[in-house]
Amino acid sequence: MDSEFSNTKVSVIIPAYNAERFIEKCLRSICNQTYTNLEIIVLNDGSSDSTEKLAKQFSEKDNRVTLITKENSGTYSTRKLGIFYSTGQVILNVDADDYLELDAIMNLVDKMRETKANLVIGNHYHLFRGKKKLISNRLPAKQSKMELVRSLLTNNIKGYIWGKLYRRELLTDLDYEVENMLQEDFLANLHVFLTKKVRIAQVDLPVYNYLVHANSANTSKNEVFIENVIRFNKIAEDLLRAHDCFEPLKKEFQLYKCRNWVVYARMGGVLAKDKEFIKNFYKENYTSYSRNRLPVYQNLEMQVYRQNYFAGKLLTRSFKKIQELIY
Repeated sequence: MDSEFSNTKVSVIIPAYNAERFIEKCLRSICNQTYTNLEIIVLNDGSSDSTEKLAKQFSEKDNRVTLITKENSGTYSTRKLGIFYSTGQVILNVDADDYLELDAIMNLVDKMRETKANLVIGNHYHLFRGKKKLISNRLPAKQSKMELVRSLLTNNIKGYIWGKLYRRELLTDLDYEVENMLQEDFLANLHVFLTKKVRIAQVDLPVYNYLVHANSANTSKNEVFIENVIRFNKIAEDLLRAHDCFEPLKKEFQLYKCRNWVVYARMGGVLAKDKEFIKNFYKENYTSYSRNRLPVYQNLEMQVYRQNYFAGKLLTRSFKKIQELIY
């Protein structure tokens, strides 16, 4: 392992769709990394703005940058294509509107070399209106399949695929088909945790900057995208059942579904106004376990949305205003 990692090539995969406002900062942060043995694959996912032009300028100046232009198909299938074309022993996913800390890849690779882990995760900054908030992961003491999936469901391990350094073999068989889905990253990690023997190490430093802006996924007005927040629950449940993890992790999955429900209601999902659906959903999922582990503000949103959708939306807007003031 040590000799293999003496000159590890890292494939950095960047799906980019109409990212002209962000792509230059993203690519600068990668090209300027202190770790230099990189293969940088930018996948222009049918952009209609100047994303392709800007990425091409980087590819002409830095021979580590490869630009692939394709028809629009969404982030998940675009990442899969990037993995297919990549040649590195390890893979790092980066979203085109985000950027890396200067030593991010060096820190991740060093930790993988040191621990012989096949997945290394770091912490990240959540950026909102120019302010930074540090978001940390918490690994379980025992890294069995069940405990890793439990940590994913309870959000101790964040579900994002970006900012994590994966050994190549962990990602080469992501063969399910999803489209217009907020939880694509979560599904990829769930698949990896359930189907692979994963050994995770953690860099207890921020390595990634996640930018929240008007075009972020959780602000989408696409009806299919919004309704898929609820439809995804069935996909995740089927995957858990297929690997005999549903019953042992039922409480954690109910908690996960409650967090999803809050997101769905905030986005204006149709079923957030369906009294019969709400009655059954809350009866099944809003258990004492869920109530005790949801953040206070999400608990309050759950309770208000349960009574009245429009009151819930008002509460959500109020929380957003407070966040903007104190973030």
